[in-house]
This record gives sequence, structure tokens and C-alpha cells, in this order.
Amino acid sequence: MTRSGPARLPSVLQLDGRRYSVESLPDEIKTLIIDLQKADAVLQNRSRTVQVLKTAQKDLRTKLQQALQQQPLAADQGLQVPVAPMPSEFPLDEAPAVEERGGDSQRPGTVRRAKDKVKGLFRRFIGGEQS
Repeated sequence: MTRSGPARLPSVLQLDGRRYSVESLPDEIKTLIIDLQKADAVLQNRSRTVQVLKTAQKDLRTKLQQALQQQPLAADQGLQVPVAPMPSEFPLDEAPAVEERGGDSQRPGTVRRAKDKVKGLFRRFIGGEQS
């Protein structure tokens, strides 16, 4: 059985090269440490979600390329200009993510849920039915 409740505080906090005994710190600072731990956990969770969505995006892109290669094109179809430009690999305001430790440690079904989420967003913004 797992223990629920706030995360345990480290007995010694090291910050900017200085070491602090957590037991001797005021309650306000202890609360800040716990809040920082929570923020770190949320960031790690979001980072994993981004990695799952990127994997789903790559898979969908591959499937799209395969479907387009199998689709016979008329002579004038291949020359049409796309309605909207394809998004770049990384948005301008976001740096490429650094590879995380244990990239294959996703729980079963996460990729499927991410693909469903991407498809739902596609339907919402582009319209139409996609299978």
C-alpha cells in the first residue's frame, strides 16, 4: 500500500552551494519547499505528456504519408498549393525537448489516448470526420 499525503521533506536542503537543516527552517519555508516539489512533479508529468503527444504525432504523420503514397493522384492534383502551411517540427517559442531518461517507460494505452487526443483536436479545428 502506498502512503498518501504530502511528500517527505529532505532532512538537508542544498541550495546555491549552501546546506540547510530542514527541521530548523520556519514553517513558511517548509511550505515553499513542498510547493516547489509539487511544481517539479507537475512539470515532469507535462513533459511526459508532451513526449507521448510527439510520439502520436510522428505515428499519425507516418500513416498520413503511407496513405498519400497509396492514393493515386490525378495530373493536376499534385500541383495544388496547400490551404494552410504544415506546422514546423518545433514551434518558434518552444525549444526542442531534451530526451528524458527511460523514454520507453510509458504505461499501456498512453500512446492510444494521445492519438485519440490529437485526432479530436484535428476534428475540432479542421472539421470533418477522420478515422
